[in-house]
Amino acid sequence: LFALAARDGLLARATADLLVIVVTLSMMTAPLLIAAADRLARRLKPATAAPSYDEIEPEEPRVLIAGFGRFGQIVGRVLRARRIRFTALEVSQAQVDFVRRFGNKLYYGDASRLEMLRSAGAEQARLLVLAIDDVDASVRTAAVAHRHFPQLRILARARNRQHAFRLMEAGVTEIWRETFASSLEVAEAALVALGTTREAAGSQVRRFRAHDESTLQAQAAVRDDETRLIATAKASAEQLESLFESDAR
Repeated sequence: LFALAARDGLLARATADLLVIVVTLSMMTAPLLIAAADRLARRLKPATAAPSYDEIEPEEPRVLIAGFGRFGQIVGRVLRARRIRFTALEVSQAQVDFVRRFGNKLYYGDASRLEMLRSAGAEQARLLVLAIDDVDASVRTAAVAHRHFPQLRILARARNRQHAFRLMEAGVTEIWRETFASSLEVAEAALVALGTTREAAGSQVRRFRAHDESTLQAQAAVRDDETRLIATAKASAEQLESLFESDAR
């Protein structure tokens, strides 16, 4: 723009050149000044202590729910409807504040810490519903609970197959992959919509579920060997296809 203005006589050439230099220097220094200002602001900002975990009221719950996001809340709502006492632990302060606005009883705390599980009543509880979003935190919690509270039955939510493998390694035997059941329900509905009888569709989906869970167990044993893992998946797919072809005949 300055070059055009100088060419058409709107600006003197010396003025245009000076403005180009000013703009160039400002573009070079602005990021450095912004970064310096951010660093200075962080240095001058008063330190804020992290919120301390809640003190849990002793009430000997029958169920502990670790993680109270969308998964854990559904479990909690069902238990509450049946008047079954539970203690829920959630490590996200924002989530705790949000859920409490609706009158739900929820404690801010890290369920992977032994002392927190003890305070929550893990020694007296019958079940631990493991519904933590973060995979690493979920596995840590499973390992601590399995090691220190052997009487505590663990019902765990897994985000995917790899998460399920790690939970198995931590000693968990009852695992629900979070989208698996709903996907099977949709698959059954799709078969019915395409003309399969509801009874046949249900049978096929149940067979698929049993086969996939069996495959999951087999893959858990070779999960660190990619070649064997791929071979197991291929063999499983061929076996399942053979089963369905046998049904069709």
